[in-house]
Amino acid sequence: MKKMIFWMLAALFIHVQAQDKKDVLMTVNGKPVTVGEFEYMYTKNLNLVKDPAQKDVDNYRKLFINYKLELADAHNKGLDTLPSFRSEYKRYRDELARKYLTDKKVTEKLVREAYERMKTDVNVAHIMVMLPQDALPADTLKAWRKIQKIYKALKRGQNFNMLAKRFSEDPSAGENEGNLGWINVLQTVYPFETAAYNTPAGKFSKPFRTKYGYHIVYVKAKRPAVYRVQVKQIMIVKGKNPEAAKAKIFDIYKKIKQGEATFEDMAKHFSDDKQSAKAGGLLPPFGLRQKIPAFEEHAFALKKPDEISEPFETEKAWHILKLKQRIPVPPFRNIKRQLERQIERDSRSQTGKELLLKRLKKQIPVTEKGDWHKVLPYIDDKFFEKKWHFPKQFKEKDKVLFVINNDKQVTYGDFMIWLYRHQRYNKDLAKYKKQEIKQLYDRFKDERLMQYYKDNLEKFNAEFARTAKEYYEGLLLFRYKSDNVWDKAMKDTLGLENYYRAHKEQYRTPPRYKAFYAETKDKSTAKKLLKALKKGASLPELEKIAGKQALVKARIRDGKPEKTKPEMTKEGDKYVIRGIIDRVPSRIPPLDEIRGRVLGDYQQYLEKQLLEKLRRQYRVKINEKVWKKVRNKYKH
Repeated sequence: MKKMIFWMLAALFIHVQAQDKKDVLMTVNGKPVTVGEFEYMYTKNLNLVKDPAQKDVDNYRKLFINYKLELADAHNKGLDTLPSFRSEYKRYRDELARKYLTDKKVTEKLVREAYERMKTDVNVAHIMVMLPQDALPADTLKAWRKIQKIYKALKRGQNFNMLAKRFSEDPSAGENEGNLGWINVLQTVYPFETAAYNTPAGKFSKPFRTKYGYHIVYVKAKRPAVYRVQVKQIMIVKGKNPEAAKAKIFDIYKKIKQGEATFEDMAKHFSDDKQSAKAGGLLPPFGLRQKIPAFEEHAFALKKPDEISEPFETEKAWHILKLKQRIPVPPFRNIKRQLERQIERDSRSQTGKELLLKRLKKQIPVTEKGDWHKVLPYIDDKFFEKKWHFPKQFKEKDKVLFVINNDKQVTYGDFMIWLYRHQRYNKDLAKYKKQEIKQLYDRFKDERLMQYYKDNLEKFNAEFARTAKEYYEGLLLFRYKSDNVWDKAMKDTLGLENYYRAHKEQYRTPPRYKAFYAETKDKSTAKKLLKALKKGASLPELEKIAGKQALVKARIRDGKPEKTKPEMTKEGDKYVIRGIIDRVPSRIPPLDEIRGRVLGDYQQYLEKQLLEKLRRQYRVKINEKVWKKVRNKYKH
């Protein structure tokens, strides 16, 4: 219930600074409220409001002032300074900020690209020359020359699989000759995926680099994607007697094919996968690279529902599969959010972050105040063995190294601490110390610039500022209402009882009666029902008389019945019997019976009292001249 009320408040009370409408409409507790803020809040959800009274601008002004008064009191009481409030708001703000830390257009393009690729499976093989990301220039050149030599051999027509087996540094190449099988989007690193999807079937790519090294991809085939399949399985584990397992699976298959037993019954009684056996062998849906290759191959080969595979062997068991369903790629709107989350975690999201960073460097000044070279004498070879420690003799640590946007100072000490957390683990890099520390310094500046942007997003992005402020005030108002109205009403049992006693009469129920209705084509049954009704029979007794010959209904109605005597009428080919089978006089229900209703009324009473107190405590001053213009604009 609290969550529902919270979001209702968040939808109703949305705050924004309208820069084009700065006229002050009112002040609440000395704080100005602009015309733009009021109009935005009034118009944003106007079409969603069903109560005509809330659409009326005069009435809305009252609600708006109430909202501002409660917020003023919440701030005055320091609710926004509580650690629990700050922690909850920070969690939300950090989550919200994530989608603003990349270029929006790039993200949208990557999401759409991923969806289009999702529609196609690609069967690939590759040749890899391994190379660490922090490789020395000499090692990079050596790896590049090797992959180019292999590429030239491929262009001369030499066999891809044989070259993969001979030269690829992928540990599995000796066994699989470079074959990786079918892949789909987001199953490999982005450069590899891009090369696979951009290379035509039957062709190989140019050499390209990933974080693992240099690659050449050979695209063996492409097909419409097998997004998900769902199958039933019968599994017989080989155990210590593989031949017996084989004989058993083929015997099961024979009985199914000859119609002696259903697939589901055989799964329940004989499958060694006890979990799926309970459901007739049914497994959850799965996609590419989620099962072992042989299992996937046979599952994906099934085309029509209820089609059954022949028995096949995997390393530890024999299987028979039956297709339940093939699930196609969902519509873009259904999977868009999932793709956004996946891409956010994927390395390809770096493209959008890099573009945003490039824009920030033009937008936000970073002024050098010091010289990063001063740290070089304090970086020794241990830095490249991850054994380096912050030098105690470094006296510049509190001096400013650079300033972001003329207000955020970053010190030498900040950089040195960052270096300690980002030590390298490659002794050979020590000879390139200056170049390495320069690269790390540039990276450090980029990270601090991005962090500054994140910490001050409200200044740079109006949409973020509006959404964050909306949640902030909604969360604050929710806590305020909980403390002063909702939770208070639930805990104040004595106050609730006193309120109930003082307002008892408003809970009085009207006189009620239970109306009986029956219809039947059988005249004899109709007469029996009428006779029993006149004698005051109960509903169960009347239902017993009706049996299957008549349709019987009973409804509770308020007020006094128009007709009190039982009657029977002929309506078409049916006999209809009506009458009264029970009466309930007007009464005041006990509190326990209507506690929920009374609690709601008591909460409204407490809020009304609270608002009266706030109006006395905080001054509200309306600029009548400005209000007149606003009112004329919306008053119909």
